[in-house]
Amino acid sequence: MPRLTAGLALQLEISTDSALALATAGEIIRSNLVPASIAYKELTIARLEALYELAYLRIFLTWEAFLEESFLRYLCGFHNSAGPVALKVGRFSTIDDARVAVLAGSRFVSWYNPVSVVRRAQRFCINSPHELVVVSVQTQLEWYAAIRGRIAHASTYARGEFDQATLGLAGRRIRGSRPGSFLRTIDHGAGKRWLHVLADGFKGLAGQITP
Repeated sequence: MPRLTAGLALQLEISTDSALALATAGEIIRSNLVPASIAYKELTIARLEALYELAYLRIFLTWEAFLEESFLRYLCGFHNSAGPVALKVGRFSTIDDARVAVLAGSRFVSWYNPVSVVRRAQRFCINSPHELVVVSVQTQLEWYAAIRGRIAHASTYARGEFDQATLGLAGRRIRGSRPGSFLRTIDHGAGKRWLHVLADGFKGLAGQITP
């Protein structure tokens, strides 16, 4: 019986929903507080936006872990609904062996940058789901990564990349280049906040990579 990768997308969905619950909890709590109360004054919009940023960081880390773990399993011969992935190298016996090969002597490799993910996939596989899916939405994933980068870094470069991301995604810059403000903004086309729109994007891509 072949080993399957399908459960990985479900794990990502569960972890993503758990992160979304942080922001949802913040919204529920603030909406039920008395405006004149100390608690309402403490849970400011800026602090609520910080919850959105934390939620997004957790979602992005879950995405990176998904990319790595699904890729290593393909290298070990795991199947998706279409069967195994064609490899350019011999199938690895264990996930740890595959991990060592991917690291190639480094302490870590990047799953943050879609270009790196594609190059890695091309080195080990032939037309793998990682390559085909990531190439098809490379610009979108670069925007997603730029949001993560702005949360993690205060540099002028990170700010500029974030501004380009919000222009690409929402058609406008966000005042102060505040990622939490953007993530809390409603995408009227989707009828939900951008945090949820992006979370749905990650879920959809995971389902394509491990169908």
